[in-house]
Amino acid sequence: MTPASAASTTSVRVHSGDTISGIAARTGLWPVTAWSVPSGNINLIYPGNIVTYRGTATDTNGSTATGNRVHVVKSGETLSGIFGANGWRRVAQLNNLANPNLIYPGQWLHY
Repeated sequence: MTPASAASTTSVRVHSGDTISGIAARTGLWPVTAWSVPSGNINLIYPGNIVTYRGTATDTNGSTATGNRVHVVKSGETLSGIFGANGWRRVAQLNNLANPNLIYPGQWLHY
C-alpha cells in the first residue's frame, strides 16, 4: 500500500497452514486484531474459512506510518501476534520498547 492508511474490507479464503498473521503479511493488512473470523477467535481458523479484514490498513514498512493509531494490549497478546512477523519490529522501535518480548495488558502501543 502506498498511503499510510486506507479504509478497507477484504475477504480471504484460508489455506492449509495459514495463520492470521501470515495472511496479514501476505495482504499487507494490519493489525491482525482487525481481522474477523468465523470462530470469533483469530487463533482458531481452518482451511476453507473466509476471513475478513475490517479496518484501516496500516503500512508496516515504516516509511510513511506515523504512529497515530493505538492498540491497547490485552492479556496473552504478543507484539508478533498483534502486528505480525514483519510489523512487530517497527512497533517496538516506534514505542521505544527496550524488551519487545515484555508488554503488559493495558499498555498502549502506537503504530
